[in-house]
Amino acid sequence: MTWRQERISAGPHGPGLTVHELDSGHDGPTVVVLGGVHGNEVGGIVGAGRLTTRPLGLRAGRLRVVPVTHEAAFEADSRTGPADGGNLARSFPGDEHGTPTQRLADLVARRLIRGADVLVDLHTSTPATDMPFFAGGLDDGGDAATTGVELAVAFGAGLVWTHGSLGPGRTLTLARDLGIPAIYVESPGGGVLDPALLDGYAGGVVNVLAHLGMVREPATPPRPPALWLHGDGDTDSFTVAPAGGLFLPGVRLLDRVERGQAVGRVLDPRGRELAVVAAPESGHVATLQRFAAVAAGTPVVGVAPARPASLGLPSDRIHARAVPR
Repeated sequence: MTWRQERISAGPHGPGLTVHELDSGHDGPTVVVLGGVHGNEVGGIVGAGRLTTRPLGLRAGRLRVVPVTHEAAFEADSRTGPADGGNLARSFPGDEHGTPTQRLADLVARRLIRGADVLVDLHTSTPATDMPFFAGGLDDGGDAATTGVELAVAFGAGLVWTHGSLGPGRTLTLARDLGIPAIYVESPGGGVLDPALLDGYAGGVVNVLAHLGMVREPATPPRPPALWLHGDGDTDSFTVAPAGGLFLPGVRLLDRVERGQAVGRVLDPRGRELAVVAAPESGHVATLQRFAAVAAGTPVVGVAPARPASLGLPSDRIHARAVPR
């Protein structure tokens, strides 16, 4: 059993990408793993790429891996497409007659996501912002979403973050519309590589394959999540800096905070306070600005509450099994 490469493109002069496929030759799910939907998120790119160098011993189904989904953005070391400024992660299902980024989204949607039984989308935080290492996805009570919650737990990142709804244009939003279980992964340290996190990405995907019965054993023994968050995961809507200046955080990732609590300050170059940043709700710090220089309106802190034991959803049973009492 060997990996096979296929080059697909959106027409003779359109954007393209390279798909690495491992086929067991036996019936089973088709799992699609995407890295580099944002071109500067190198942890997810190398984490996905590592899978294609491993003899996984696939027993059922097939695994399709794209280490670099947005190649133009990767070559420009950019979150967005250099030709049109398009954010691929907000462009699905795409448009075959649109901008380069929209055409690429259409290609990924048609040739990869629509043929998948499971989608895993590997991201990292941006270089300017930190997020913890977690696996997450939609949890709205639907069958596909509930299966996705099981896969997020099985990934084994130690933290799960689920959302009651998804914004438009995401890969996971398209997967929801198609009834496909899907998860995404984030990690801190955007723009740099961390050996432990790279192992976590590749190992987490193997854990998902083991949960689906596609490989014999998980990469690491299953462990329950130390924390399970539930709430809005749209980083575009988190608390913003009230003024431009230099952001000084007053909290750390995953700290517990209360609504209205001061979580950071914006300073001038002499260290004088220009504004206070307050927590938008009670919960845990899930995103935190790394770079000091901020403009007014820059999202600097995201807070998500811990998932309650009961949401009245099928995933309540998964939570009861997974989270230590």
